[in-house]
Amino acid sequence: MSDDAPVYWSQPNQQVVRDGEPVAAGTNNPDPASDAFDPGAHTVADVELYLADHPDERDRVLAAERDGKNRVSLVGEDDDED
Repeated sequence: MSDDAPVYWSQPNQQVVRDGEPVAAGTNNPDPASDAFDPGAHTVADVELYLADHPDERDRVLAAERDGKNRVSLVGEDDDED
């Protein structure tokens, strides 16, 4: 079992813990956003491949890119410059 795997207690009244943090009852993932694709952790080519496979994620991923690395090759030129 890897160190980052969830730990499940078999005793009654014990909490389910993932990565050292309690997991709310009835959920497998305490923070679904933490599993979201982060374009800043990937190359431009990786982001382009991800967007090709997940077109429904395009707006969110490009917004995250603008807020992060803001690579022109992904988000284009800023048209607000006067």
